[in-house]
Amino acid sequence: MDPLDAIPIVTELLNLGVTIVSLTEGEFRKGNLMDLIHLILRLDAAHSESKNKSDAVRGAKKTARELGGYVGGKPPYGFRMAPATRTTADGRPVVIHILEHDPDEVPVIRDMWARIKEHKDMPYQPGGGRRHPGSLTGICAQMTADGVPTKGQRVGKKTKDSVWDPKTAMRILRDPRIAGYAATPVYKRREDGKLTSTIESYRIERDPETMKPVQAYPPIISPDDWHELQKWLDGRGQGKGLSRGHAVLSAMDVLFCDCGAVMTSHRATTPNKAAYRCRRRRALPGQHEGECTISMQTLDLYVARRIFALIQTAEDDPETAVILAEAARRYTAQTEQPEIVGERRSLVTERADAKHALEELYDREEAGDYDDPVGRRRFRERRERLLGRMERAEARLAELEEAATPTLPIHLWLPLGAGDVDPVGEGSWWEAATTQERRDFVKLFVRQVTVSKASGAGRSTPVEKRATVEFVRPEQAEGDGAEANESRQREALAEAG
Repeated sequence: MDPLDAIPIVTELLNLGVTIVSLTEGEFRKGNLMDLIHLILRLDAAHSESKNKSDAVRGAKKTARELGGYVGGKPPYGFRMAPATRTTADGRPVVIHILEHDPDEVPVIRDMWARIKEHKDMPYQPGGGRRHPGSLTGICAQMTADGVPTKGQRVGKKTKDSVWDPKTAMRILRDPRIAGYAATPVYKRREDGKLTSTIESYRIERDPETMKPVQAYPPIISPDDWHELQKWLDGRGQGKGLSRGHAVLSAMDVLFCDCGAVMTSHRATTPNKAAYRCRRRRALPGQHEGECTISMQTLDLYVARRIFALIQTAEDDPETAVILAEAARRYTAQTEQPEIVGERRSLVTERADAKHALEELYDREEAGDYDDPVGRRRFRERRERLLGRMERAEARLAELEEAATPTLPIHLWLPLGAGDVDPVGEGSWWEAATTQERRDFVKLFVRQVTVSKASGAGRSTPVEKRATVEFVRPEQAEGDGAEANESRQREALAEAG
């Protein structure tokens, strides 16, 4: 605390008859002016010493950071800190800490990615207590069984009994530093706005001119592999489980019961007996009683027919153009290179982060934090930097958008001259498509399918009365140009025609 701020507090305490006791300076009582002067002098000396130490620490961190040193606390998984000598601009040698590969942890990361890559597209038959060998849960269980030590077991005291956890594995694999990128952790905020110690995401550092990611470390896995890994990780979560190779609608965060629970597939011995089932654990007031199931074959065909009917009305319904525009955007995301997908995601995060920082800056300005001349100058400088970050991110996003050509291959799904041929019947694209091709097709157009329970036991309720199909809509971010969206709609309409 600044001594000028402390004087009123000390004076008030002494006037109230409080005796101030210092372990090193003795007692200070009311009525002794010399004691008060001595106390203020000691406060000033302590404040100056603390400020000098703080300035020295900040200066040392700034120098280390400028020389490529790591000042982020504990090293991330896969790395360890090593001393290195660098020379400053004025010729002084400085010892800093840099990140280098940890030979015990690097193979663990590479093995996790190898297992995911090997199994992520393979069909999987559940049951018997088996875990998917390419899932995060399965990988963690296997590493625990194999005795692979966690970082806590290797270097921790309080965490020496820790075991591998899917959340920990997710955080390790999400870290851009394993791909060699310079990155800063973004910590989660509480509802009151205060930062917590929980890492929410990572912000990749970018060159201020080109907005390209800064390569700061030797990669543990290649950037291309890391971006492919991020695309796979994006599909993890409730209702997004690994495809088990036999169902079109399950494990895509698409199929839900009207009670809000996820519906999963149940494969029977014959195809016409396979079904989707509600996975609700317990019923809440107002929800359906008993099980809610629906024929897999019937629902798959119904959803497919709804999509093809939508495509065939593209010329006559402007609303359909909006859906096709979003489907075209999703098709581009499905087919473009993972590194482009990753760059776009990172740029959107960069833009949002700069916008959030700019809002905080304006809040502080309104609160009067920059009222003096120096404060106003610093306010303007920081505002310009943040606006520059937003503009550069916007410019690069526009470049990526312009380079993309989102056109749907409707001629493959509905060949010209097909006429009144059933789009899901014999000889159709749908009939010949694999399960994964059907899943990709559905995901382009459908945001959610909601199924209600049949009207009564032993009764046959038509699928159109039980299933509601909600199609995709553009989720335009604030600041995105409307012209790009209109252009997509025009292209989608032209392609549909």
